[in-house]
Amino acid sequence: LVAADRPASPADSFDPAYNFEDIDELVRNAQQRGMEVLITLWGTPKWANGGQSPQVAPKNMRDFQNFAQAIASRYSGRFSGYPYVRFYSIWNESNLGTFLRPQFDKRGRIVSTRSYARLAKAGYTGIKLGSKSALVAIGETSSHGRDKPKQGQTDTVAPATFMKGVAAEGKKLKLRFDAWAHHPYPFPVAQKPTQRVRYPNVTLTTMPQFEEDLDTAFGRKNIPVWITEYGNETKPGEPAGVTE
Repeated sequence: LVAADRPASPADSFDPAYNFEDIDELVRNAQQRGMEVLITLWGTPKWANGGQSPQVAPKNMRDFQNFAQAIASRYSGRFSGYPYVRFYSIWNESNLGTFLRPQFDKRGRIVSTRSYARLAKAGYTGIKLGSKSALVAIGETSSHGRDKPKQGQTDTVAPATFMKGVAAEGKKLKLRFDAWAHHPYPFPVAQKPTQRVRYPNVTLTTMPQFEEDLDTAFGRKNIPVWITEYGNETKPGEPAGVTE
């Protein structure tokens, strides 16, 4: 939405093709109320992916890198009237076909991890070029997935499976990041916070195993995990929900 048309100077957020007004208002209003903003970069304009839906990654990852650089630069604190933004994440629930396509190839093999690793590398590189002190999370994973296609259902990959696939692809790309973002909602969200799920699905009860596997997969220690979304449906608004 911000980059509906291809900008002539894509790394410059003040290029006339960009439409940042709504985000400017959000960031300014948050600052005035003593709040910090997490900006998640998601969705590809048609000019960048051959006219396909926003869920399809750009054909040229340099386009995504330039956009990431533009937005991080805009909120780097270097420009009067544009507050500093410290937190960024790359894509939203990237293990779901709702937000990233394709998840599988025609033979049912997981392919989203490769395209996401490329997105993560481009996004991280661009954000750091625009604002060195910004912190960048990758993943932004949903709590659940099936790891295989199912006719009539949205394609999904379980978050731990997805993370390990991104780690394998990331080694080839020398992928860097500051944190892994995750949404450990119970599924369905009317379930209790203590809901037991089968790993590699990751809700609150399987977070410890996920954190251990995250360190192992990327060969690092104590990788920060950001819980960037979480909620429960409660009674009486949701009759099947949990108590407030």
